[in-house]
Amino acid sequence: MKNTLVWQIVGSLTVSEMREVKLMLESPFFNKREDLRKLFDCLQKAKRTGKGVLSKEAVFRETQPEGAFDDQQLRLLLSYLFKIMEQYLVLKEMRDNSLGSHHLLLAAYRKRGLGAHFQKVLNRGGKQLERQPFRHAELFLEKYKIEHERYLFLSGSGRTKELNLQEVEDNLTAAMLGMKLRQACFLRSHEAVFNAHYDIALMGEILAEAARPKFRECPAVSLYLACYRALFQQQEGRYFKDFKKRLFENVGRFPKAEMRDLYLLAINFCIKKVNESDADYYREALDLYKSGLQTGLLIEGGRLSRFTYNNIVKIALLLREEWTWAGRFVEEYKAYLDPAFRESAFSLNSALMAYAGKHYDEALGHLQKADYKDLISNMVAKTLQLKIYFETDEYDLLDSHLRTMRMFIRRNKKMGYHRKNWSNIVRYTKKLMELNPFDEAQKTHLRKQIEAEEVLTEKEWLVERIESLRNQSLRG
Repeated sequence: MKNTLVWQIVGSLTVSEMREVKLMLESPFFNKREDLRKLFDCLQKAKRTGKGVLSKEAVFRETQPEGAFDDQQLRLLLSYLFKIMEQYLVLKEMRDNSLGSHHLLLAAYRKRGLGAHFQKVLNRGGKQLERQPFRHAELFLEKYKIEHERYLFLSGSGRTKELNLQEVEDNLTAAMLGMKLRQACFLRSHEAVFNAHYDIALMGEILAEAARPKFRECPAVSLYLACYRALFQQQEGRYFKDFKKRLFENVGRFPKAEMRDLYLLAINFCIKKVNESDADYYREALDLYKSGLQTGLLIEGGRLSRFTYNNIVKIALLLREEWTWAGRFVEEYKAYLDPAFRESAFSLNSALMAYAGKHYDEALGHLQKADYKDLISNMVAKTLQLKIYFETDEYDLLDSHLRTMRMFIRRNKKMGYHRKNWSNIVRYTKKLMELNPFDEAQKTHLRKQIEAEEVLTEKEWLVERIESLRNQSLRG
């Protein structure tokens, strides 16, 4: 039974949803078959007791205690129940839709010629749409559907002079522009990450129409136009600042999931710019992260991704004036991490904080407290340990540590493109150890090698160590 479509839906239902489906099955309007109620009760009990793997024969006996097993009859029962449960899911989506379904009720009243009822719903629907907080493309699509029903009602009653064709057109255009721009932003973003290409129809016309003054105060259009321009029509950062400003202004005016996606688009753009050595975007990224935390957009299901947690600390430490805030963040948001990774993420980031403040013993203490099962965290911890050994002149420990890292990298087959970076870190740290601090030509040559390396995340640290050796030799 576990592979049937019905069981998979049952498995996804909450306790309150199970009660609602049961009420639906008990209503003669939706169901007149007792065996369907018994079938659902059987599946509900199996879920509640954790007995998800039921045989077909056992399920059939619950619905037909005295009948011989009939596979075809069971399949029909499962099919009937599946259709009722799909009806429930549709009705639930309609009920949970914040925009309502006024256009459907308007259509029903229009078809029955109930003009007074039609006007009452039209007025009520318009007021409800204006009161709800969202100003996304779906709002204008719902307005279009309502105005379209109004047009059909007016034209059907013979009122040709006061038709609302402009309202129909304006709302349809706003909905279409918002949806097309939203789709374009995510398609272009996907192209950049996965080296794909998508043909987006009418993009030139969409951008030109969306730039008209009439849409400047329409967030469904203007926010996504700013997003598209910032991410894909870059112009010395001017477009990005406009996008970020509009993003902050419109928190709460789009559904949380959609707003989160917009924040992630902006954050990923900042990280891309940072990787292109544009340091101005460290501040931009941290501003976005702070706003995302403050508004709760980066918290999903009461959890903060450990990758987001790590990125925030990494960026904050690159902005020295944010170190105090970073320390508070590490402590405050520890509780939001997945329990499976909570201690390791907290220890690693506490170690990074201590290292930034040159509290090396404290940093090593944090690193020893957790088991870093995550490959990336494991290697970040090993790299941090490497840097501490070098900076505290523990060269015997460092030499042993480099051998261990080299062996780990060689044996681990799941590193992918990270392998080259970590291999380079080990190789250049070894060269740094063997460097003659009084040989200027040797130091210059190594520095050029390091700066020319394309894949090397610790490039800045390695160059700083060479300069430190140069300064020591000058003082000596």
